[in-house]
Amino acid sequence: MIVGRSLSWRIILRYTGIPVTVHVLFAFAIIVGYRVYDASWMAVPALPVTVLAAALGVLLAFRNNSAYDRWWEARTLWGGVVNWSRSFARQVLTLLPRPGSTQDEQPLSELELAAVPSPLLRSAVDRPAALTAVSGARASDGAVRDRFGQARMPTDAKVSLENIAVLDSPPEEQRGVITKMVESITEDSRELIYAQMGFVHALRCHLRRQDPLPEIVRFFRPSVIEALREEQNVPSAIILWMATRLRRIYGQVSDPQKVVFLHVTMDRTLSEMTNLLGACERIKNTPLPRQYDILLFVMTRAYLVLLPLGVVEELGWLTPIVTAIIAFLFIGLDAVGRDIETPFEDDVSDTPMTALSRTIEINLRQMLGETELPQPVQPQKGLLY
Repeated sequence: MIVGRSLSWRIILRYTGIPVTVHVLFAFAIIVGYRVYDASWMAVPALPVTVLAAALGVLLAFRNNSAYDRWWEARTLWGGVVNWSRSFARQVLTLLPRPGSTQDEQPLSELELAAVPSPLLRSAVDRPAALTAVSGARASDGAVRDRFGQARMPTDAKVSLENIAVLDSPPEEQRGVITKMVESITEDSRELIYAQMGFVHALRCHLRRQDPLPEIVRFFRPSVIEALREEQNVPSAIILWMATRLRRIYGQVSDPQKVVFLHVTMDRTLSEMTNLLGACERIKNTPLPRQYDILLFVMTRAYLVLLPLGVVEELGWLTPIVTAIIAFLFIGLDAVGRDIETPFEDDVSDTPMTALSRTIEINLRQMLGETELPQPVQPQKGLLY
């Protein structure tokens, strides 16, 4: 996504350079033939050119509005991914049972594990080994960008701890609820939140037609990664894995009403993420009708061919200059509309899914109390990917 205050000439020339140059050279040839070789037959009435320009402007406005609607919907959907990821982490940390609240569920026997239909679901109900450990907690507002759009860098953990040590630390039994919550995070909760991070990165790679496994290997146990290798739709498989893992956790709750409450609450969150996945796939797999692209491309080029013929009699040697300005406008509008109608192609005008995925990962790691956070994705030459 273009986030710089000014547009790079490299990007402008990429879209308009060659076609505008061709039409300017054609206009120059027209004026040379008309004035130097006295080819008066090259001049045509200006009225048809004017009418064609009006019709072409309406078509370009319609197509560009439709393309922008797709671009904005894509950004809105990823805003939903950010919000529901945070909500899922909050629900996991605050609603799921904690150690000591109920009797720990016994691990499934080998016979019971063998009855689970797929390796992916077996990895969700099997008792896991420890995934990671909390190294400390750090207070934060959860935002990774300031009001000017600049990414915030995480402060050094050592400095933060030293600053905290200067203050009068409360006794052990007087520590705040947040600190106690971080220290009592279960391995099930931690693994679910890591799975949500993996889902977000897998969704980004899935929409860009990239292999998601190298991006999500750090969020799952090896057995889960091996099971995900067989899946065609990795983000959807991760949601299924999380739902199966949650069903296993529900077995630790003895109160039937609480089980129903947890099931309804968590299932709504997973359903929302499934809806966001499906909506993104709809935009990705259903482009605007190709008729619009073909019609606008042909009519734009036809208009720019007729333009110097319609104005050469009145403008004379100014014809190439006027042609350059009008050609830049129409070709630029056509190129911009074609570019933003595909917001998941990892291009300059696309939704910045890499930056959003990193933002979600930072927020969720902070909820887990981690201090070793990845760096926010910074714009490069005015472009944020």
